[in-house]
Amino acid sequence: MSSMKFRTLFIKELREMLNTQTILAMVVAVVVMGFAGRTMSRAVEESAETMMDINICDNDNTEFTQNMIKFMTNNLAQLGGEVNVIEINSDDYAEELKKADVKNVVLIPEGFTESVEQNKSAQVQYIQQLNSLATFSNLNAGSQVAVEYLSAAVKEVVYSTKVAGGKLTNQEVAFLNDPITLDETTIVAGKSENISSSIVLSLCSAQSNIVPIMLFVLVMMSSNMILNAVSTEKIDKTLETLLSAPVSRLSVIAAKMLAAAVIAAMQASVYMLGARNMMSGVMDNVSADSGYSEILKNLGLTMSAGQYVLVGLQMFLTILIALSVALILGVLAKDAKSAQTLTLPVMMCTMIPYMLSMFVDIKSLSPAARYIVYAIPFTHSFMAMENAMFGNMDIYVGGLIYQALFLAVCMFAALRIFMSDRIFTMTIGGRRTRSGEQSTADK
Repeated sequence: MSSMKFRTLFIKELREMLNTQTILAMVVAVVVMGFAGRTMSRAVEESAETMMDINICDNDNTEFTQNMIKFMTNNLAQLGGEVNVIEINSDDYAEELKKADVKNVVLIPEGFTESVEQNKSAQVQYIQQLNSLATFSNLNAGSQVAVEYLSAAVKEVVYSTKVAGGKLTNQEVAFLNDPITLDETTIVAGKSENISSSIVLSLCSAQSNIVPIMLFVLVMMSSNMILNAVSTEKIDKTLETLLSAPVSRLSVIAAKMLAAAVIAAMQASVYMLGARNMMSGVMDNVSADSGYSEILKNLGLTMSAGQYVLVGLQMFLTILIALSVALILGVLAKDAKSAQTLTLPVMMCTMIPYMLSMFVDIKSLSPAARYIVYAIPFTHSFMAMENAMFGNMDIYVGGLIYQALFLAVCMFAALRIFMSDRIFTMTIGGRRTRSGEQSTADK
């Protein structure tokens, strides 16, 4: 008998929890996560296609370097890669890479062959353009792979030209153990410094991750706060009492949104101030003796006060949008359980740009995927810090205007709902009778 009662209770609870909204939430989550996964997968595939490609500028242009390039071309072809020979005609590496439409290049300077013939470690320069701090956007052959293939090419050509004439001398053998000296240059927004791009990415990883994490938490906290407040007032019937009081409904919604805006401004300011203090502490302790902090400052990868204001402004608009959307969703709740499910749209629209901004360069996505992601208003706040540091002000301003327009539409919709009697009858999953009353399924 007790087992029958338990089974009955279990089935009852399961039916209540596994309702239409729960199933819909799971389906939406699968679709959204699938979209994000496919987008990241395509980004990885595009990077993988060129991962083993090496761009070379041969300023020495001797028979020795030409034989090196032939050797590297044959070896990389077996791995699906290729060697692209390009020209660098000036020291303005940012402009030269832009003309060649490449992100990195191995520069073989004049006198390279002469150094090899004298059994001296030959110097090469690896120049890398950084357009984003996202993880998957910087998948390429990298300096170490380029040096390995260059070293192998030097050894092969030296062996083929010198071994035929007799045994290698001890000096030549010692040279072949370390034939290449690497000099790395990183370019960010037209500014260049003699530092490895891997070191730059490592130093900026904390800075590039902290703002998206804070924004994600802030949006979820703010939207849950107002959604639960509005839905609780509606479910407890206190909203009816409030709206029937001798106070205009416009005043009620204005008070709610103004209070929410004040809280949003306080949260955005506090979080940005905290982020600035945290990153200042990190950079002060990241080896003051190494000079890395000064290098990052010269590259524009340290946030100034003005840039923090720009990021905070977009964060403020994002929170206001989340609050206005949560205000509308809170009105749609018919009970406490549905109120919890209604946070899903905000969560999904926050999670997609949050994940993509950390792993891929959204600007480099295919046009269709890029504009779908841009249509999510929260995306522009997740990109704000990177846009400010990399000088993408046209994208920043466009996103700011779009967020302002989106906020105006959401506020207009919220006003229309609050100014009409639909605020008392609107629910998700329920039907209204002709008289405007809810059906018994919703009660």
